[in-house]
Amino acid sequence: MPDSHAPVIEEAVVLRHAGFEAVVSPRIGGSIARLTRDTAAGPVDLLRPAGAEALAGDAANDLGCFPLVPFSNRVAGGRFQFRGRTVTLPLNRPGCPHAIHGHAWEKPWAVEGRSAGSLRLTYRHAAGDWPWSYRATQILTLGDDGLTVDLELVNEGDGEGDGAMPAGIGLHPYFPKPPGTVLTAGVRSVWLTDAGMLPTTRACPPPEWDFPAGRVMDACVIDNGFAGWDGRAVIDWPDGRGRLTLEAEGPFGHLVVYAPRGGDFVCVEPVTHMTDAVNRPHEADAGVRVLEPGERLTGRVRFRHEWPA
Repeated sequence: MPDSHAPVIEEAVVLRHAGFEAVVSPRIGGSIARLTRDTAAGPVDLLRPAGAEALAGDAANDLGCFPLVPFSNRVAGGRFQFRGRTVTLPLNRPGCPHAIHGHAWEKPWAVEGRSAGSLRLTYRHAAGDWPWSYRATQILTLGDDGLTVDLELVNEGDGEGDGAMPAGIGLHPYFPKPPGTVLTAGVRSVWLTDAGMLPTTRACPPPEWDFPAGRVMDACVIDNGFAGWDGRAVIDWPDGRGRLTLEAEGPFGHLVVYAPRGGDFVCVEPVTHMTDAVNRPHEADAGVRVLEPGERLTGRVRFRHEWPA
């Protein structure tokens, strides 16, 4: 007999409002597969679109945007210590010697509520290799100028012993990068990295990464975290797609920019902490939040789209 209390996991949910359409896959990491806006010439993709093959698969990083819970980016070797406890995480990406992007992007999310233009998703994690139970919630809402994503992470520990949990949240969107795409973002410093893509040295952004001044992304090859982000990033497309502005509310003081050599996309990732933050307690702005049982971490990211002037 089916369990009437089992979470509802759906293949794809389509949201529509004011000419915007979002296709969301609860099954594949609670990810956004497509975000489009209607134009006289047809739909315009505002995120890298996922095709039928990607939607039939199980890899969130083949879709347009996925959530980062309960940490962003890499944890060195999958190991860290927290309040006297050694935590060893599985290495969850082939070829990567680190744990990466948390859990939620690899797990299905349950649909808790929906309307024509809004969707509420939840993911519950039981303590295991990550020795804390938590609940994550996403609320995706289409508005008159784009999409808003509300994120929440709650420590669901029972409070016995030291149930405090290190925590972080973020989003990993993939944006189209046609020739001439310009990225502008208010950041103060960049973390240079070693061969394993772990941060080594904080520096002023070099001229080719001077995103506060705006930089054309054509020849930019980057996979780095930036600190001191002011919560705003702008992507200007030269091909009639207009401008997309990311606006973050909450503790999103860090931004990861990823543009691989030869890629046709750029990732601009609002996150609450630096890469490998759980192993960097000496950094004043590492960004790790500590949640006691019952406490929550929340944030909001808006994707606002404007037509060319």
